[in-house]
Amino acid sequence: MGLIKFELIFNIFTVINLAILFLFLFFKKNNSISNKMLALIVINPGLNFINNIFILSGLIYNFHHNLYFSFATALLYGPLVHHYVNLMIGKKTAWFFPLHFLTLLFVILDFYFWGESLFLSSDRKKLYLDGLITSSYPWQMNFINAVFVLTQFVYFIISIFNVIDYSKRIKDFYSDIEKVSLNYIQKFIIVIFLLNVILIMSYVVLPTPIVEYIMIPTLINVIYLYIIYEAFQNSVIFSKIEFNSYENNIKSIYQLQDKTKNLPELSSEEVEEYYALVNDYFYKNKPFLSSILTIEKLADKLKIPKYQLSRVINIKTKRNFFEFINFHRIEEAKKILASQKMKVLSVDAVGYEVGFNSKSAFYRAFKKYTNQTPAQFSKKLKN
Repeated sequence: MGLIKFELIFNIFTVINLAILFLFLFFKKNNSISNKMLALIVINPGLNFINNIFILSGLIYNFHHNLYFSFATALLYGPLVHHYVNLMIGKKTAWFFPLHFLTLLFVILDFYFWGESLFLSSDRKKLYLDGLITSSYPWQMNFINAVFVLTQFVYFIISIFNVIDYSKRIKDFYSDIEKVSLNYIQKFIIVIFLLNVILIMSYVVLPTPIVEYIMIPTLINVIYLYIIYEAFQNSVIFSKIEFNSYENNIKSIYQLQDKTKNLPELSSEEVEEYYALVNDYFYKNKPFLSSILTIEKLADKLKIPKYQLSRVINIKTKRNFFEFINFHRIEEAKKILASQKMKVLSVDAVGYEVGFNSKSAFYRAFKKYTNQTPAQFSKKLKN
């Protein structure tokens, strides 16, 4: 009895916590579609926890229709996450997607079970609902739980591959990837995926009630607070205007790579000519010192189509645009570290001087191209 009381209080706390986060995200002034989608992801499990409250309090006998409604909404969790990820990476969601139809099929099946329950005799209905409280779950509930976990797993795998594709594309376009939310969206989908893996393992080794009433609420409380924290840290709780600007910035990413694939091959003479222009411009103007440099801006300066410029850099250096620019920034940083400028500059300040937007990005790139930190490089010079 004591455990049931604890489970009841804990589920009530979880619903209140999720409701507060939902209200904050969904009804924010001048709100963006991305915030509203994140709010729906937050509140979605809350509907299931309301169902838990009905079961644990015995009110399920009066509100048993909520059982099927919560199952139906739970099945929408995967599509919500999938669409949110697509919003954040500028990818259009394919609405005529086989997995969407499969999800819809199971939602319809859930409502079929609900309709079936309406025709149960009073004794059979009570026996059915007793099973929810005494841990002897009806086969329909166990079946839909299994379907829920498996479909979510597929949605999250697809989203992970979309994020991997996005991370490759933005490195052909931007010299600074911290402004396009890659760090946040990677953490978001990894955390959501790990949550699903833990749930699959939990349903296998633990009794379903322990998973439903204790494990899931605990994980959801911790993970969602972490996600909201990361969203603020990465400045992705957008206003409507901010999201429109963000969306416009990342739309060109897909156009760049798609058009590059469809272009005719450049002749070796054209590659050499374009690359000579790049080298000459870099030597004279050092455009890589700008932290907001993109391939679009560089192409405008050089009067070279950005699709061609991307291909030339790939062919000549075997690097994407992001790596190409960071290589030049690190070469410039090495010159500064060995110069008289270090009398007035700190090691960390050198990173900002050569175009990096953060200390971590500078140290990460420096380590990649020199196998040592800027401080270690500077110390060796002094010795």
